[in-house]
Amino acid sequence: MLDRVAANNITPPPLFTSDEMLSYLSENGIINMNDVSEMMQDSRRISLLNKHPYRIYQGKDGRWRTYVKDESKPHGRRLIVKPIKRELELAICDFYESFSNSNMTLEELYPEWIEHKSLRVASTTIGMYHSTWKRYYQNEEITKVPMRTLSKLELDDFIHRKIRDHEMDAHKYANFMTILNQGLDYAVDKNILEKNPARDVTVDRRRVLKPELKKPDQTQVYSPKEQEAIFEIAWDYFNNKKHYVHQLVPLAVMFMFLTGLRVGEACAIRYDDVKGNILTVCRFYRGRCDEIVDHTKGTFGDRHVVLVPKAVELIETARRFQIENGLPSDGYIFSMDDNPVDHEALKKAFGRYCKQAGIPNKSSHKARKTYISTLIDGQVNINTICQQVGHRDPRTTYRSYCYDRSTSEEIYGAICDALS
Repeated sequence: MLDRVAANNITPPPLFTSDEMLSYLSENGIINMNDVSEMMQDSRRISLLNKHPYRIYQGKDGRWRTYVKDESKPHGRRLIVKPIKRELELAICDFYESFSNSNMTLEELYPEWIEHKSLRVASTTIGMYHSTWKRYYQNEEITKVPMRTLSKLELDDFIHRKIRDHEMDAHKYANFMTILNQGLDYAVDKNILEKNPARDVTVDRRRVLKPELKKPDQTQVYSPKEQEAIFEIAWDYFNNKKHYVHQLVPLAVMFMFLTGLRVGEACAIRYDDVKGNILTVCRFYRGRCDEIVDHTKGTFGDRHVVLVPKAVELIETARRFQIENGLPSDGYIFSMDDNPVDHEALKKAFGRYCKQAGIPNKSSHKARKTYISTLIDGQVNINTICQQVGHRDPRTTYRSYCYDRSTSEEIYGAICDALS
């Protein structure tokens, strides 16, 4: 085999990755990572010193001297003096590194800021930042000049031009300004800027931002007839269509309508989370990064969702199926194995069922809006609704999740009854 590989001039793949080899060498005392770090720093210094255009020399007093560029001085250069050569070399390197930072652009800062934010926010938020950058900032001249040269007036003009060109409402404006405000705040933290000039820009939101109009009710929630059709299709998929990987996904779809769970929450619920008719929602599955986090979305924290009899029946159906088929029956409720439910499979099921039912495509999140609107129609107290779905502010619930599920005829009749 080896002869054949050599004869065909094919390089066999390495047995270990470079990270694995480095880890092995470090753990077994073959190399010292501190020594490696120092060697890398020395290499960096040598590279900077090789590019240094001025002579490094020792004066008659024994001290070491050189020049660095400084346009504020008469000859465009400034003298640096240190008692020993090593200190002078370090001072030269510090100068070039600080000079590099002082000329950093927003375009150069953005990848570093994204890496910084990725440790603190969800991958979906990082995806939103990338989309916002591409839409509003990419290839803009203001991102290519040193940040230290940006004035309040330049930023003011840039911000108002973007608001006008993209007809921003409050939501789009908030996303747009997140990168500018937080990015320049990060530059302040890195001592690249003394202050963030974008924070001084004032926008008269009432005059320049486009009013946010609520989307039509019928596009945001499932009507009672549409929900009934989705349930019929889901039961048909569960009972009659064999799918050895996602057989329990149809049950999860119906469960979301009855609990208002987000997709990531529905994927991650476990049997241990259920006590009687109460479900404790305490974790979230991040589909893009394929990881379970021990908290839910937002800052509400764990919440306790009331399970109506139909929701309890779905849980019992899932467990019965798992037991009958020799599958794990003490872990994730709607899973066929020891892993959380597939994030994409659950989301795509909604589109598939909508298409089969002959109704407009509505996402899984619309099931959550349907749940909340149904509770509001049923006159459940708004504080209870907020606790069920994890909203801290009732204004969020009313503004973004309250929609009328009635038909036009039902709306007409209700208004007539109210005014009769």
